Amino acid sequence: MLVAISLCAVFMGAATLVFGSITANSKRLSSLVEVTIGEAAKENFYGQSGDTVRVYQAPNYGKASFALLFREHLREDFEAATIVHCLPRSLANTVRPEFLRYEAGDVGSTRPAPRLDTPEAFRRFLLTVESDAAAIYDTEIRNLPSPERPNTTLYLLAPSEDSGSLRVLAVYEIDFVPVSSPVGTYASARRYKNGTLTHYYDIFYESGPGALPIPSFVAFETSSRGAVAEGTSTDRFKIADWSPFYFVWLPDPAINPHKTPNTPPVAAASSPRSAYEHLGPRSSLSLVAPIFPNL
Repeated sequence: MLVAISLCAVFMGAATLVFGSITANSKRLSSLVEVTIGEAAKENFYGQSGDTVRVYQAPNYGKASFALLFREHLREDFEAATIVHCLPRSLANTVRPEFLRYEAGDVGSTRPAPRLDTPEAFRRFLLTVESDAAAIYDTEIRNLPSPERPNTTLYLLAPSEDSGSLRVLAVYEIDFVPVSSPVGTYASARRYKNGTLTHYYDIFYESGPGALPIPSFVAFETSSRGAVAEGTSTDRFKIADWSPFYFVWLPDPAINPHKTPNTPPVAAASSPRSAYEHLGPRSSLSLVAPIFPNL
């Protein structure tokens, strides 16, 4: 009995030390900071007044669990959508409609149906039906977003009972906001339904020499488009055997990309991997999104 009691005491003592270590590390990895993102950004992102938010610093594994759930919501919406498109931007997005006017679907319409098979085709269509879109999505996009447009909006469309409209299943947004006190980047990923915020997570990346996990997406076209030569920078993305698709990366709360060393490119410039291979150590939250998921 004495031996058993002694062993229990040893085990309890060891467990206490382990629990104390976990608790200490959890606190150290879960520090909250208050960052100033500006009144306009806070109102646009969350519909709240003020200009500051309290957010955990990366790495934070509690926030990482939220990010995993967010990724699952996005994956489920991909599967339910009819069309998915990603658009880059530098400004905050305000275009979160419930429906998009689709005049080609009107009964008796002679308008040609737009081919919404590339992000640029969808961008041009969006500019014709949403007056605010022109100022936000002001740059052509074919496969790879410009570094000057680090933020991303994902439009997920679904069938509508009205043939003259496209229903917007959900709008997802990824924003990187530079902040000066403390110095670093505030990253926010959000989901909107009919203009209302439904899900989100955020994280703060303390400043460092490493680059952000951008681009947040890369678009791949069908291989049949390779019949028309347009130059290596474009032709290298014409590799999809069936449906065109996107690679999408979300901000990762478990990694601070600013503290992750930049890696030199390995793939040749003629390979599409050269456009995104640096993202591997900067985000583990990646997805594949077919542009036409239901086909």
